[in-house]
Amino acid sequence: MTLRQEINFFAGDRSQESAEQAGRFETMVDPLVPLILRYFVRRLDNRDDAADCTAETLLVLWRRRAKLPPEPDELRAWSYGVARLVLANHQRGKRRRAAVDHSLRQALRVQNPPPPDEAILAVEALKSLRGADQELLRLVVWEQLSVADAGRVLGITPGAARTRYSRALGRLRHRFAAINE
Repeated sequence: MTLRQEINFFAGDRSQESAEQAGRFETMVDPLVPLILRYFVRRLDNRDDAADCTAETLLVLWRRRAKLPPEPDELRAWSYGVARLVLANHQRGKRRRAAVDHSLRQALRVQNPPPPDEAILAVEALKSLRGADQELLRLVVWEQLSVADAGRVLGITPGAARTRYSRALGRLRHRFAAINE
C-alpha cells in the first residue's frame, strides 16, 4: 500500500479539499518514511514492531498535519520527536504486557499447583476420548455448566446431552481404570 493509499484509507473523506491535503501531506512526509522506519529498525529488535511504530508515527503526523512545520529540516526534526514519543509508548506497552504476563504466570502457579499423579492420569484418560466427548465433559466439569447448558453450547438437545454425558462418563471411567492399572 502506498503512502497515498494509506492516507486515503485513514482520511475517510474523499472531498477535493481532502485530496489536496493528502497530496500536500504526501509531498512533505514521503521523503521521511524511510528515515522514520530506519529510526525504529535501529532501536527495536523486531522488524514488525518497527513497521508498526512507523505507521503509528505517520498516523500521528497525519492527525497533526495542520501543525506540521513547513520547512523540511524542521519537519524532519519534528517527525523524529513524534517517533521518539511513539517509541516510548511502544516500550511502555511492552513493559506493561510483560508485567501482566509475569503476574498472570505467578497467579496461575499459586492457584494451580502441580496436579497430583491421579489428576494427570485423569487428564490423560480424558484426552483419549473422542473430541465431542472431551468437550462435553470439560464444559460440565471444568466450566461447571449443567449438562443441558453444555448441550446448548454444543448445539444438541438436553436429552441428547444427558445421554452423551452418561456414555462419555462411562468411557472416561473405563479409560481411567485402564491407565491407572
